[in-house]
Amino acid sequence: MPRVAAADRTMNDWENPLLPSEGSVEAHAHFIPYPESSEALQYLKAFGEEGQLSTSVLAPSALAGPFKSPAVLSLDGTWKFHLAPNASSRPKDFYLDSSNLSSWTTIHVPANWQVEGFDKFIFTDVEYPIPPNPPFVPADYNPVGSYKRSFTLPAPWRNKKIYIHLGAVNSFFYLWINGKYAGFSKDSKTPAEFDITGLVHPGENTVSVQVFRFSDGTYLEGQDMWKLSGIERDVYLIARPGLFVRDYFVRAGLDADYRDGLLDLDVELDHLPALQERGGSVRVSLLDNPDVPLCRQTGRIGEGSHLHFQTKIPQVRKWNAEHPELYTLLIEQLDRRGRTVEAVAQQIGFRTIEVRHGLLLVNGVAVKIKGVNRHEHDMNTGKVITEAGMLQDIRLFKQYNINAMRCSHYPNREEWYALCDKYGIYVIDEANIECDGMSMLPSVNTLSDKNDWKDAYMDRTRRMWQRDKNHCSIISWSLGNESRWGDNFAATYTYLKSKDPTRIVQYEEARDNPYTDIICPMYKTLQTMQDFVKEWRTRPMIQVEYAHMMGNSGGNLKDDWDIIYKHPQLQGGFIWDFCDQTFRRQDSHGRWIWAYGRDMGQVGATSDTSFCADGMFAADRTPHPQAFEMKKVYQYANFEPVAFTRDRIRITNRYDFTNLKQFAFRWYMKCEGQRVAGGELPEISLAPHAATELSLLGLEKFMTEKAQASKEYFLYIEMLSTGRDPLIPAGEVLAWEQWALPVQGGGEKTMRAPMEKPLQAGKDTTRLEQREDTKYLTLYDAGFEAVFNRQTGWLEQLNVEGKPMLKAPLQPDFTRSATDNDIGNSQQIRCAIWAQAMEGARLDSFVVASADADGAIVSVRYTLPAVHALYSMTYHVGAGGTIRIDAAMKAGPEFQPELPRFGLAFILQPVYDNVRWFGRGPFDNYQDRNYAAAIDVYALKADSFFHPYARAQESGYRTDVRWMSMTDGNGRGLMARALSGSSGSGAVPTFSVGVLHFDRQRMEFDRNAPENVHGGSMSNDDLIRWNIDYKQEGVGGDNAWGAQTHSEYVLPYTDYTYSFLLQVIK
Repeated sequence: MPRVAAADRTMNDWENPLLPSEGSVEAHAHFIPYPESSEALQYLKAFGEEGQLSTSVLAPSALAGPFKSPAVLSLDGTWKFHLAPNASSRPKDFYLDSSNLSSWTTIHVPANWQVEGFDKFIFTDVEYPIPPNPPFVPADYNPVGSYKRSFTLPAPWRNKKIYIHLGAVNSFFYLWINGKYAGFSKDSKTPAEFDITGLVHPGENTVSVQVFRFSDGTYLEGQDMWKLSGIERDVYLIARPGLFVRDYFVRAGLDADYRDGLLDLDVELDHLPALQERGGSVRVSLLDNPDVPLCRQTGRIGEGSHLHFQTKIPQVRKWNAEHPELYTLLIEQLDRRGRTVEAVAQQIGFRTIEVRHGLLLVNGVAVKIKGVNRHEHDMNTGKVITEAGMLQDIRLFKQYNINAMRCSHYPNREEWYALCDKYGIYVIDEANIECDGMSMLPSVNTLSDKNDWKDAYMDRTRRMWQRDKNHCSIISWSLGNESRWGDNFAATYTYLKSKDPTRIVQYEEARDNPYTDIICPMYKTLQTMQDFVKEWRTRPMIQVEYAHMMGNSGGNLKDDWDIIYKHPQLQGGFIWDFCDQTFRRQDSHGRWIWAYGRDMGQVGATSDTSFCADGMFAADRTPHPQAFEMKKVYQYANFEPVAFTRDRIRITNRYDFTNLKQFAFRWYMKCEGQRVAGGELPEISLAPHAATELSLLGLEKFMTEKAQASKEYFLYIEMLSTGRDPLIPAGEVLAWEQWALPVQGGGEKTMRAPMEKPLQAGKDTTRLEQREDTKYLTLYDAGFEAVFNRQTGWLEQLNVEGKPMLKAPLQPDFTRSATDNDIGNSQQIRCAIWAQAMEGARLDSFVVASADADGAIVSVRYTLPAVHALYSMTYHVGAGGTIRIDAAMKAGPEFQPELPRFGLAFILQPVYDNVRWFGRGPFDNYQDRNYAAAIDVYALKADSFFHPYARAQESGYRTDVRWMSMTDGNGRGLMARALSGSSGSGAVPTFSVGVLHFDRQRMEFDRNAPENVHGGSMSNDDLIRWNIDYKQEGVGGDNAWGAQTHSEYVLPYTDYTYSFLLQVIK
């Protein structure tokens, strides 16, 4: 029956929360009917396979192409379009057949009209895009898009029931067919269907839709995303027979022993008055892969509008995210003669979801949720995404060890759930409810406790559940996001539990009240997690959001999971978030950038600037460095050395359902970048959650007989895919570990860069000479000069064979370009003093020990009044181009904020752009985010160090570096080798380094113009900045609005000293 709410009609329909919709039919499960069962099965078999998914937003595979159902007619494509600035100026009679639309433009459907060149882009996090005054919206600025197109009703559809399906329309729309009113609907993320049988006729027809950008629904759609408008998902017609399957609800669980499958199916028919006349039956079949029938039952249609089917499947193959075992459910409507009238097919999985003994169990097993939050976003089309794009995301999930996702913060496109069923992803489906922006209106604060909004809450929850209820990948229903607490949520929780006791229901802001089945907080600290597990509780903790990945972030993720792995009741969480919500655009110089905020033409509108760029992947799904850290932390095999041995390792299987025998394992050993030993490991049969020890044959013999005491040796263990998962190619490394091996005999490790030699001293270079005047001291031999400014104390130039290597004097560096987390916790304000540390610096002494055969020593001391500290540098300059540099700071008694970094900055000539190093890499890493960065020898061009985050910020860093060289195309340049400092692995001296091929000042953050600096705009300058640091503070990662870097990764104001050897090489 059409849904018509009884409410006050004196209010505008788009400003009346008591009227969620009018004229639409009751929500139901999503399915596409086929006239023949063979066609339904053919589509189901092909869906989700490589090459079969549509890459077009205009042609989903069920609506176009070889698997198109004859029962549907797509209305996607080109429509006539008109945009008015507000409701009062919208076209009033455009839907009439007599209307003249010759002056109108055209638009694609589906599409966000902003992407098509109309209206403003708006991105906000908390704040609404309009001044909050619920349920009212602005009368002056509320753009209204009017759409119209014609269609021809297929001749075979004569005498059929005709429905129109609008998959998602943002945010409110009216519908007319052939000039006649059909109804309206809200909720921008679930479908609305209308029975238009009485409004269409044979031949050509017209459909008209009028979409309002803002409505009362806007107050429930305050998610941190682009606020875009238009028809976002598919529009199509569906032809049904006079009597048809309107809905079905399948529950495929397990018995108490988790062994046998229990199939429980309700089928609802439409039309009740025709039941006795039509007769016939409904036949339900359960098929295996998908042609082998396991069971079949038939229900007679004359017995009522609801049919119930039930059966048991002995020793059923169980569905879980690691092994997504699926069966095919085929529902056929048969006429009196047993002929198929209509068929529906769906893949189903047998599994049981429950909270028992304080743990979330899947099929009786406590699982760890290694999840991400994911918005629907495409870098070109915004909220309109393709089937192929969805599969690309799931492929990344699998390859990066992600087993769960939260639909943040609304129901996703229907095909998403079918893909998660097929490939194995645990899904939190979330109602399209968020009113966080009401916090800007303290007198109201939330709509969740307002009775006149209860119908809207219920409607959105009901539509989500009805549409998605048959997907085995959905393990939990989420009531919404960041909407405070109120009785409206108590009502939606009660509704879901009454309708579907087979899943859990959760809501973050229910806290620990009874209306959430798990404790699912956001952004909890390590201490909070530790406090939670001090006593056993009735519900586990699964953080619905944690590890905010905005910009250069992802620090301390390993610390989080060290605790999670240790405690059973900490069952994981969902990282915020999967990918950046940015758009691919060109800057004024034609360079490709990731556009955000006012880049999208948002002049005069609210903007939360780069807060849309908080993913682990860029909008084109290129991984940011933190994605590798997540993959390592989430990996399913853990490797540890066995104490007091060098050739034995302990392996722990962290899978919940998978034996490790389905993977390949190998080990190898490297000596400072060179592989010196290794081999394949035999099959490791190890049950889930079990551990074992094994020996690496030949390793101990090599270490005893061949290892050199002056070298570093690292053992690597890797677990590789064998191609059994269709989305993970064979050979993909899914888990690995590395650790240093002790070498008998000890001895100092030289760690000289392979194939790089110091400038050779000849007959004329055995003695270092010096010349000086009132301003400069020059230490030199036949091929090398070091020039010091006696008035400033700085090393001003290095000349090799007459060519200058530096473009600016060597100077201390205490700061960095602000990361997004720095901005969020005001680090660039709190620590601003360190950017000024050298201002007013006083040279206290400049002392030179005369040059001789052993070289010269230059000692320089400063007072830094800005930070109340003393600073000193000592240069041990030797013949042939070697300089030992010792840098030290002595802190004063006055309190100062933490140091962003303690180091030195070389500004090199741009020719020295070939970089080799022995340390962590190959990608950006920091002291609190380097677990995934293996220690090895790497080579990159200097301009490859910078990572182009959407907003340019601190980047280009490497930790635990033993040595690094900067050379030109002929191999000439400089090498730095750590002598002391921040040892990150054992007793080996290390430093940290940064490389940028442009002036760092170009990245300085301007709070008044945050869109002025993009990562993609950072073209090369005529210089290379080379930082050699004791350390830089970590990047942090708890959140981007106040959380500081954890104390163990901060540089407090105290004394520091470190040393390294600088060496000219050829």
